[in-house]
Amino acid sequence: MKLINPVKLAKWIFAVIGAVIFANGISVFFTSNINIGNFLTVLSGAAIMLLAFFYGRLAKWFKFILILCIAVVVCMSSFLIAYGKNDNVTYKEDAVIVLGAALHKSTPSLSLKRRLDAAVDYHSKNPDSIIVVSGGKGSQESITEADAMEQYLIEKGVPQEKILKESDSTGTYENFKFSKQILDSSLGKDYTAAFITNEFHIFRSVKYAKAAGFTNITHCHGNTPASYIITGTLRECLAVVYSLFKK
Repeated sequence: MKLINPVKLAKWIFAVIGAVIFANGISVFFTSNINIGNFLTVLSGAAIMLLAFFYGRLAKWFKFILILCIAVVVCMSSFLIAYGKNDNVTYKEDAVIVLGAALHKSTPSLSLKRRLDAAVDYHSKNPDSIIVVSGGKGSQESITEADAMEQYLIEKGVPQEKILKESDSTGTYENFKFSKQILDSSLGKDYTAAFITNEFHIFRSVKYAKAAGFTNITHCHGNTPASYIITGTLRECLAVVYSLFKK
């Protein structure tokens, strides 16, 4: 029986993986706003395909470094997703903050819809809680994320009087900082809060929530659409590394 050449097998494995990632990155360009996650997905897929093409010609140390980098990204992504799926909300919180994400002009992206659907589900279990929709207006957006989020929730049956809008933030830390200012003004200092975002975004969001002054904030996730998992996690891996070095 003829044994499979391990070099050829490795080349085929990397070629298939690279092609899938590359194709995913290209497809997301047509369904999402342009961001660094899209470019990272395309570049990662292309790099893995090149690794497959030149696999037999590369020095062992270079192949080791490339494969190690891929393994680190896979492990980090897996950790972020696993961590984010471990919800700890009690459904007794006084307020829940929904973190903003991209709009297609004025329509919530699929990732943002998943966050908002989780907020609708949370509201059904805790209808007394205040919902803060948090997000400003991006360069590719025609209205603020908060405005679009409020409209989506109202269409899903959430009463408008239960929704507070934070429309000035441009990033995760500001989401929490400005939302806390609104909640402090509305509820005083003695209240409990939770936040909702996609699972891969939970880990970094916990850090920024604490930095913004929330001492005991809980969280739950909205499941990311399969087509956005690679793009979202690659972008988040880079953001997590950046946050570790940012003062």
